[in-house]
Amino acid sequence: MYNVRKIEENINMRGEFQGLFLFDEPLSPRTTFKVGGCTPLLIEPQDETSFLIILEELERCAIPFFVLGGGSNLVVPDEGLPCPVISTKRLDRIFLSQDGRRLVCGAGCSWKQVIDFCIENKLGGLENFSGLPGSLGGAVFMNARCYDRSVSDVLLQARYAGPGRAGQATVETYTMEASHWDYKVSPFQRELAGSIVLEVELSVVPLDDAAAQKMEEKAQSFVEDRQKKGHFSYPSAGSVFKNNREYGKPSGKIVDETGLRGLELGGAQVAPWHGNFIINKGNATAADIKGLVDLVQKTVLGKTGFLLEPEIIFFDKNQ
Repeated sequence: MYNVRKIEENINMRGEFQGLFLFDEPLSPRTTFKVGGCTPLLIEPQDETSFLIILEELERCAIPFFVLGGGSNLVVPDEGLPCPVISTKRLDRIFLSQDGRRLVCGAGCSWKQVIDFCIENKLGGLENFSGLPGSLGGAVFMNARCYDRSVSDVLLQARYAGPGRAGQATVETYTMEASHWDYKVSPFQRELAGSIVLEVELSVVPLDDAAAQKMEEKAQSFVEDRQKKGHFSYPSAGSVFKNNREYGKPSGKIVDETGLRGLELGGAQVAPWHGNFIINKGNATAADIKGLVDLVQKTVLGKTGFLLEPEIIFFDKNQ
C-alpha cells in the first residue's frame, strides 16, 4: 500500500516540481455530471516537466493512477477512486506556429479557450467545436465529434507520454494517419492505449476581417444551438450513447421510439427533451446514472435487438 504523503515528499525532493497536491479531494466538482467521491491524492502539475516528474515517480513505485482532463465524459463512482489522480488542467498554453496554420494547444486547454483564441486571432476551422465541454486531451482520446466534424479532421500531431520504462517517462510524437481513426475512436484507445496526450497541433486557416466575422457568428450559433437543446440546463455528459451508422437511426431517436424519454432512476433522468441525454436533476448518484444507462440499454435491446454502446466512461474500480 502506498503512502500519499510519501508520494508528495518524493516528488518535491526532485526540486523541479511546480503545482498542487490536494488530499482527499472531491472529484464531483471536477466533472460535468457533478457526481462521485474523492481521490486520496489529486496532483495538479503546473507544466509538462512537472507532469512527467509525477509519471516517473508513480511508475517507479508501480502505483496505479488516473489522468483527469475536463471530466466531461466521466462518471466517478460514489465511493471515489482508490488511486491518485493527475489533473491536466494547467497544461493550457496555446500558441500559433510561424506559418499561421498550426495551433498548438496543451492537453488541459478547454474548447472555450481555443475558440476564444481563434476569434481573437482570426483563425478558422475549429468553430464547430464551440460550446463543447471538456479538454483538448480528452477530445483527442475520444475523437470528439460536433456538427459533422471530428477532431481527427483537424488534428495534425499529438505529443504524448508513453508508458514509463524503469521510472523514466518517454515523450513521443504521433503524426496524423486517417486509417487509425474512426467514429469516436482514436489510436489512444487502441494502439496507443496507456499513453497520455500532452499537447496537440490543430489545423487552422488565417481569415480576413469579413471571414473572421462570419466564423465568430457561426461559432456563436453552435453555442446557442446547444443552449436550445438543453446541453447546459442540468449537469450531464452530453450524448450518452454512440450513434451506430449501421442501424440507420441516431441513438436519441431509438431511445425516444422505445418510450424512454423522461425515464427516472433516483436523481438521474433521461432528458425529457432528448433521448440521448441523461441528466443529474440535482441529487443523482453515480449508481443512479449507471443504473439508468443499464436500464435503457436493456429496454432498447429487448424491443429492437440492438445494443446501445455508451460513450461515457465508467471507472472500473477493479482495474
